Amino acid sequence: MYELNSDYKTALDNFKNYTTYKDSISNINLRIKQAELDTEFDTERKEKEILTQKADLAVKNTYIVIIVSLLILSIIVGYFMLKNQKMKTLQLQKENELKDALLKIETQNRLQEQRLQISRDLHDNIGAQLTFIISSVDSLKYAFADGNPKLEDKLNNISSFTKETIYELRDTIWAMNKEAITIEDLKTRISNFIDNAQLSLNGIQFNFNFDTKSFQSFSSRDGMNIYRLIQEAVNNAIKHAKASQIDVSLTESNNKINIVISDNGKGFDLATAEVGNGLNTMKKRASELKGNFKIESAENGTSIYLSLPNQTEF
Repeated sequence: MYELNSDYKTALDNFKNYTTYKDSISNINLRIKQAELDTEFDTERKEKEILTQKADLAVKNTYIVIIVSLLILSIIVGYFMLKNQKMKTLQLQKENELKDALLKIETQNRLQEQRLQISRDLHDNIGAQLTFIISSVDSLKYAFADGNPKLEDKLNNISSFTKETIYELRDTIWAMNKEAITIEDLKTRISNFIDNAQLSLNGIQFNFNFDTKSFQSFSSRDGMNIYRLIQEAVNNAIKHAKASQIDVSLTESNNKINIVISDNGKGFDLATAEVGNGLNTMKKRASELKGNFKIESAENGTSIYLSLPNQTEF
């Protein structure tokens, strides 16, 4: 417009201003565009870095997963190997225990066979010989003892001693044939002994009291010691005490088995009396049984006490 009006100076000034503003706007647009490009580049670079980091993290996680998996696998394999080893060890232990048990059973069987063989030999040989001796002694009594009281007494003593030996032999065979003697076996044996004594003796009253529940059995040795001790005590009362009543009691209390053999015969002074083989034998048997043994004697009778601990088998 200034150029058409021939105002060239103003037109030139305006043109210069136009050019200046135009370059300024172009520079602004260029800078905006450059900033956008820089932003886009930075964003892309950061995305690449993120992707790289993710890839590195994924690799690390993969390594961690592999390591953990291998560790878990090693633990599982080790567990099963240890379990398998323990099972083998347990199996080997059971096999050894079974072998020991079989060996023990085999040893017990051999011992039992030996017991049976010895008991048969005792019964067949020694028993037969003792029976023959009794028959011979009885024959001698009828043939030579008439009018000779001393000879007759001698022969009677020999016959009685031989019969007692046979009874003891039978008792020994009875004990040998058993690995353990139950409390019922012992009760039956004592009862038979007392019944036989009652039948063979006149004027003596026997009483037998048996009351045990928790005791089960004894070893053959200990069962035989108990039976022999009672037998010895009763025989002493019969032979020496001149008793009219003999009581045998086998009871339990305070987790102990208590055996009492008492009579109403003439007693003896424990301090001055000469201790015979019978008392010594009873004390020895009580010591082998690890029991408490006591004798009380007065003018009105004698009592023998034996206390034993309660065990499944002595």
